[in-house]
Amino acid sequence: MNRLRQSPSVGRPAKLLQRQQLELWLLYLASLAGVLLLFALVLRGVFQQSQLGTIRSALSVVSEDLASLPLPAAGSERDLQESRKDFATAHQQVEWFVKGVAAPVARLGEVRTIGPLPVLAPGKRLLWQQGPDWIALVRPVDSAMVEGHAPGTVWLRVSEGLENSENQLTHLDLALAASVGAAMLLSALMARLLTQRAVEPLQGSLSRLRQFSLDASHELRGPLAALGANVEMGLLESDPDLTPQRRRFIAIGRATAQMEQLVDDLLLLARQDEQRIEHAEQVDLSNLIELQLDLSRDGFSLRQQRLSSELGCELLVLGQSILLQRLFRNLIDNAQRYTPNQGLINVTAQRRGCWITVAVRDSGVGLTADQLPRVFDRFWRARPDRGDDGTGLGLAIASRICMAHGGSIRVISKLGEGSCFLVELPAYQAA
Repeated sequence: MNRLRQSPSVGRPAKLLQRQQLELWLLYLASLAGVLLLFALVLRGVFQQSQLGTIRSALSVVSEDLASLPLPAAGSERDLQESRKDFATAHQQVEWFVKGVAAPVARLGEVRTIGPLPVLAPGKRLLWQQGPDWIALVRPVDSAMVEGHAPGTVWLRVSEGLENSENQLTHLDLALAASVGAAMLLSALMARLLTQRAVEPLQGSLSRLRQFSLDASHELRGPLAALGANVEMGLLESDPDLTPQRRRFIAIGRATAQMEQLVDDLLLLARQDEQRIEHAEQVDLSNLIELQLDLSRDGFSLRQQRLSSELGCELLVLGQSILLQRLFRNLIDNAQRYTPNQGLINVTAQRRGCWITVAVRDSGVGLTADQLPRVFDRFWRARPDRGDDGTGLGLAIASRICMAHGGSIRVISKLGEGSCFLVELPAYQAA
């Protein structure tokens, strides 16, 4: 069975200016952190390779000097150690190996157990070995023939510990971490100031636009009310026999009523853009929704639509009753508009933990996947050619009211299978 498509949840304003400012700030910091981290890694890698190159050069020089010396006699290691204390100081070790003997026959410098020689390839004079905390150079001893050994049977291994190099890397890591942290802190402060300065003109423009919507809505109410009153007087004074004249007055009256509804909706949206609830009170959603269903039953009957409801008891929220009435009236009206004659509308409300969930389902035409993200946009309609009295603001108002009450609204729908609008509001928690 195909799954219904679900619109993104509309909760706390996802794209308000302050959140966009925060997202821009975080994006800048993330980009800067990535650049600084990449730079630090490259610098650390170059420094580490430089350290290894220096150690390799030193071991090559030491091996060149010692390869021309005779093989130390057995029991002479102590005297040799006393004469070359600089090897131990430099964390270096020199070992002589004879073919067929796994352990070194002589050792000089810092004692470090690093295992046997690797497999020596024929004809290869230099071989590098490396462990987690050491690096070594293996090469043949040139004076082996003088000492009575066949060529290629005596090998010299010069190794050095990486403790000094690791300590220097640790110091470099600390310095880089402190530098990156200081750069990030300074950049964060500067970026915060820059984003605030960049957003200030937009905030001013939005405030002026919101104030204009409020002022325009207030100013338009008077002329529209006067126009409606004149239409009513014109209908009362017109001759019932003058059908064309009455039709004109009726058309003007309908257009005026639609304009008044549009102005009221714009005024409500302008007020709700501030996301603020004044004089909040305890509201029982079960009674409120039941009242809205009772007011709509005549409309359901006229269209022969079936209504079923399942409302829990004492579904208490904190908010404004008049706004919550408008929220659910808009959802019920939307379901009624899109449900065909003899269709089914189902309304359920229940408490789930700290939330109250209200679902308004219809058996209408449903929505396509590309329509879902635009459901709560202002003036958007699924069918722009629909000739009803709607303004295209009902669902936008519903989403704003949900946001103002700290809740969310989303729609689950599929074309030809109807829609389900889900509202979640925080339940009232008694002190």
